[in-house]
Formats: sequence, C-alpha cells, structure tokens
Amino acid sequence: MTKPTFLCIKWGKKYGCEYVNRLFNGVDNNMDADFRFVCLTDNKKGIDKRVEIYPLPDTGFDENKFDSIKGGETWRKVGLFKPDIADLDGDVIFLDLDVVITGKLDDLFEYQKGKFVVIQDWLEKRRSKVMFWRDGRVGNTSVFRFNPKQHSKVFEHFSKNTKWALNNFRIEQQYVSWVLRNETVFWKPQWICSFKRNCCYLFPLNLFLTPKKPDDMRILVFHGYPLPNQAIKGYKTNIFKSSKPCKWLSKYWN
Repeated sequence: MTKPTFLCIKWGKKYGCEYVNRLFNGVDNNMDADFRFVCLTDNKKGIDKRVEIYPLPDTGFDENKFDSIKGGETWRKVGLFKPDIADLDGDVIFLDLDVVITGKLDDLFEYQKGKFVVIQDWLEKRRSKVMFWRDGRVGNTSVFRFNPKQHSKVFEHFSKNTKWALNNFRIEQQYVSWVLRNETVFWKPQWICSFKRNCCYLFPLNLFLTPKKPDDMRILVFHGYPLPNQAIKGYKTNIFKSSKPCKWLSKYWN
C-alpha cells in the first residue's frame, strides 16, 4: 500500500534547513498513519535525516530568469508535476515551507480522492463577488494534493507552451488552475486557513484584539506579510494591516 506522501521544495538562500525541519516535525506530530516526507533541494545540509532528499527537478526551463521577475519564482512549482520525480506515487500533498501545521492531517488524504485539491484563493474568491466576469475558481498552491501520474499534464503542457503560459498568466497558480480546471476541488475552508483572512481582525479591532485561532484548522498559510515570526511578535505597519502579538502561534511554529 502506498504511503501518504508530503512534498516540499527548497532552493537558494531564502529559506534555511530549519524551515524543512519545522515542517517535517509539524507533519510528524499530526499524522497517525506512516508517511513519506520528501524534499527537493539543491542543499541538503542540516536537514533532518528522516526527510527523503532528492535533487531539484530538471525542467529544462530557464528558472533563474523566472526568479528574476516579480512572482516569477513560483513558476518553479510547475516542475513538481514532472513525471517520475522522487519516486512519487499515489496522492501527494505539497506544502510551502512557510506554512504552519496546526492540526491532524490524515483527513486530507481521504478528502475527494482522485481530484486535484487546492486552496480556493482568498483574494480571487472575494473578487468574484463583485466582478461578475471572475468565477473565483483559482487555486492558491501553498497547499495542494495531486497525483503525479494523473496530473503530469501540467508539466507536459507548460513544456510545449511556455511562452504562451507566461504571457497569459501572471503567476503559476493561475496557470495550474486553468490546466486542471476540470479536475479541481477546493479544500474545506475551515481546514486550510489564511492568517490575514481568517485570524486577523479588520480595522480598528486589529489594534486591540489578538488574532484568533479558527476551529478545526489543520494548516495555516502565510501569503505576503506578516511572516510567521512577525505574526508571533506582532506586526506593525499601517494601522489597517497591523496585528497584535499572536502568542498561540509560537506553539506550532517553534
């Protein structure tokens, strides 16, 4: 029987080995079933020995050029859909390095089996309520579940249509959502939460109230600012986006 598998990717200097180790420990503390944890990386130094290390996907794309443009580094995720990487088999859950594991994860492998499961992007969902031409069906790929064999069409299409994809989609998650539009379902919103959208209060309450912890949350996503360590200490920017110190978060992050 294929083990549930978690996957992350680390390259360059933005994230150190501690991000991989923190993510692994969060998964280890919240999985009852035996599992694989795979990291694709160009530097394995300091990574927990229990993590399976594989090289970055050899995509053939000019990834350094992608990295140089705003939002371009996310296009590397297309390489995750390349067939036969890391001996992946069955359902695989991809996790961004800066997400925080806060609850049990076994259910995430039982939910909507056979589908590509992704977060419904919070901003796109909100836009669709006021912009009738948007349907809100865009995924946020901070956390998604895919089947490497079933969903390799993402990599195959991008390989043949790279210039078209880059000209028509601003970031990778918009493109992936389009390719897999007929196979996509969204995670239960109470399972995968946004710190900004689901924990922080709107102005002026954000100036007085500590960010709340949603019930039944399994994974907490940080997109933009604050970052997890900033949220724990308290984030101070303009009055609309500031947040009080979030002490409960340190239990999961540290």
